[in-house]
Amino acid sequence: MVLQKKKKLVQSRLWNELGLKVDKVIQGRGTSNTGNVARRFFKNTDKVSEITGVDINLLNRFSVILTTMSSGLEINHERFDKYAKETAELYVQLYNWYRMPPTIHKILMHGSLIIQYALVPIGQLSEEAQEARNKDYIRCRKHHSRHNSRLNTNTDLFNFLLVTSNPKITSLRTEPKKNSN
Repeated sequence: MVLQKKKKLVQSRLWNELGLKVDKVIQGRGTSNTGNVARRFFKNTDKVSEITGVDINLLNRFSVILTTMSSGLEINHERFDKYAKETAELYVQLYNWYRMPPTIHKILMHGSLIIQYALVPIGQLSEEAQEARNKDYIRCRKHHSRHNSRLNTNTDLFNFLLVTSNPKITSLRTEPKKNSN
């Protein structure tokens, strides 16, 4: 009961003072916790720290970690590991009464291993690529598939998406000219 009152107070202040709708259920879509909300949340760490009571240094460190992971650039896994472990120590030092959530543990304690052995920079594994593929799917279904049966439509879709996912074939494709009107 006390926890829910505190959560509602924090949500209300985040909404009223920063325009952030945090951890609200959106019918048919999950929660309001999106990448855009996270970016705005970590852009205002001074105010967020005041509202939530979470240490500003810890918030800033989480901001650096999330920005680094989503950058799409090569990351020095050794430096990331050191920074993440220092952040984990700070978390435990400040909030040893609250068990570290498994997702945060995974990022702070094992994130450098994932970065080290990933085939591509970890930021390229975000949802943005999936969303871009959804656009490809819609365009392919509309313009590059037969519409005489579900089997033919899905076969054409599968083949088109398979071909366009091949990096070698994609690198040979010329980009369409853009109008400069």
